[in-house]
Amino acid sequence: MAKLTLKSVRKRDGRMVAFDQKRITKAIYRAMQHVGEGNLDKDPLRLSNRVIRELTKRYPSSHIPTVEEIQDVVEETLIVMDFPKTAKAYILYRHERARIRDKQKLVPERVKRLVQESKKYFQNALGEFIYYRTYSRWIEEESRRETWVETVDRYLDFMRENLGNKLKETEYQEIRESILNFQAMASMRLLWSPGKAARTNNLSAYNCAYIAPDKLTDFAEIMYLLMSGTGVGFSVENQNIQQLPIVEHQTGKFLPTHVIGDSKEGWGDALTLGIKAWYEGEDVKFDYSKIRPAGARLKTMGGRSSGPEPLHSLLDFVRKKILNNQGRRLSSIDVHDIICKIGELVVMGGVRRSALISLSDLDDKDMRQAKMGHYYITNRHRSMANNSAVYNEKPTAVQFMEEWLSLAKSGTGERGIFSRGGLEKQLPHRRWEKFEKYWQTSGINPCGEVILRSRQFCNLTEVVARPEDTAETLLRKIKIAIILGTYQSTLTNFPYISKEWKKNCDEERLLGVSITSQWDCKALRHPAVLRKLRQKAIEVNQEYAKRFGINPSSAITSAKPSGTLSQLVDSAPGMHPRYAPFYIRRVRISAEDPLFHMLKEQKFPYHPEVGQTEASATTYVLDFPVASPPDSVFRDDLDAISQLEYWKMVKENYTEHNPSVTITIGENEWIKVADWLYENWDILGGLTFLPRDEYVYQLAPFEKISEEEYKKLIPRLPEIDFSQILIYEKEYEGIETPRL
Repeated sequence: MAKLTLKSVRKRDGRMVAFDQKRITKAIYRAMQHVGEGNLDKDPLRLSNRVIRELTKRYPSSHIPTVEEIQDVVEETLIVMDFPKTAKAYILYRHERARIRDKQKLVPERVKRLVQESKKYFQNALGEFIYYRTYSRWIEEESRRETWVETVDRYLDFMRENLGNKLKETEYQEIRESILNFQAMASMRLLWSPGKAARTNNLSAYNCAYIAPDKLTDFAEIMYLLMSGTGVGFSVENQNIQQLPIVEHQTGKFLPTHVIGDSKEGWGDALTLGIKAWYEGEDVKFDYSKIRPAGARLKTMGGRSSGPEPLHSLLDFVRKKILNNQGRRLSSIDVHDIICKIGELVVMGGVRRSALISLSDLDDKDMRQAKMGHYYITNRHRSMANNSAVYNEKPTAVQFMEEWLSLAKSGTGERGIFSRGGLEKQLPHRRWEKFEKYWQTSGINPCGEVILRSRQFCNLTEVVARPEDTAETLLRKIKIAIILGTYQSTLTNFPYISKEWKKNCDEERLLGVSITSQWDCKALRHPAVLRKLRQKAIEVNQEYAKRFGINPSSAITSAKPSGTLSQLVDSAPGMHPRYAPFYIRRVRISAEDPLFHMLKEQKFPYHPEVGQTEASATTYVLDFPVASPPDSVFRDDLDAISQLEYWKMVKENYTEHNPSVTITIGENEWIKVADWLYENWDILGGLTFLPRDEYVYQLAPFEKISEEEYKKLIPRLPEIDFSQILIYEKEYEGIETPRL
């Protein structure tokens, strides 16, 4: 590095900052990398040294150079030293940055301050991106997305609105700091929806639900749940779908044309009307004229309208499915297909996400083969649901191996296992007393971490464990997570759906308190610590349930996968290990997303999706380098049996529900895993499996890299200014914004 006589630089706004030669080296590096010119290991530093010498020669020691003066010398140096391509790229970069600075002037100072205040809470660029893509809600009055601090304060405002003085001011402040700093997390659904959305409909506070449909109106309820952003577990077992009526033969009678209302309720009513008409031998035509066009902003729930086409497609699909079964009942695969098609509609519509799991009889061959062959072409909607077989008792060895072989051959890890028969031994006694009469139709939420009656919600909160945590700090964190969950259980205003949902939730006040980042935190991986946390959870729930005037929860602790949340808070996901010590996490984003255009103009690295070109891509891939904590455990450190043994420890010492985990199985491990499962059958709840895939795909979601590669990639990342999203939202007004 050149001998440094320059001490300060004058910024464009007049501020004086310390001179840093690394910024010059980094800018030259990026320009060279962009055009593929020069030796990236040597030339950037060599050229920046020359820039320093030229500045020292050109200006007296008392002179404080401006940013523009330094950049002029960089340009001249690149030209003199015969790097024409790099010089051109650098000049274009300066021009582009000037244009962006002009845009920045359009961002109000207040918004800049809010974004900057929020930035300090994120561990890395990936976490901040995930927040703005997934959890940042649109503020209609200001035509912008909110910031992290605003999101947390909106949650606390709604909490105060519901609890008032049942919590002390010091408790509210402790909760606020815990969420802001990613120590204990509320329901991410409720964190996104408090205010008008949650006030209108408490469904938006709950991550997931479960229903065993046995009435024609249940299909509309499932649609309503999914359109409210709630994932749904459902059963297509014969014991419940055989309660649906026989489809009458068509009579030729048409009901009056039905005008579909432009709301979740209006869509649900249309689906119920159509189903009942087609079941009863009648027909009906629909008028879609009142449904707002595609792209119109949804003010209460956020996002954009999908227009009438997805609903039109669903109603046509359901009509055809029912009329093909005149004179008989729908089969399990028929009911499954209808619900999956509803899920497909929701993904295309203006809500945050759609998640489904389908439970079916062990001997149901149609469901066992639902995802065999080219189903993703012939029955694409089936991709919307994960499928699991229900075991009401321990199967014979032949039954189990028949299903296990099907799972192993599928390549998709389906069907997974839901062992209903073991629930009496697995659930806490205080719950079984209330649960026993609902046992036969019980099920799970889509991720499998909460055991539910039919027509019941799961209520999730989470502890974020860190490498430095101790038993004492974990106990403090779980207290906050329990308070949050106990409060959330009071939110049981469920319009439109049947009253049975509220009754079930009020009776049990279920919590699902999970701990993410378990393989990052050594303190957690001890049975005694897990038991302490479980006992603390029960005690805190009893204390605060009394203060809130409700009955204590009948089951509290669980372990959820935490895929998206772990990216937000930079942790290992739930009970899963991190991918590697250093890795690239790739995230897909629409080419029309304003967030992508903002990142692109700020020079964030991106690629067109595999098979697409830069000029015509509809999806782009963003690369985020991630460094794991040094003492963490990684994917390649654990074989399948090690994963199962850890699952067993958490199951027996912490969860009152179920630990949700996907076990990855190597080619030579299938028989050993089958033996372990059969030997430990009595403790199995819900488990999913995937073959361990060692093949490296182009632009795969995860890619292992070396520490050296990581250190090279990090300097290439720009400092992202998320306040600019306001400008791009205005420029791309009318284009759908991201949702969960």
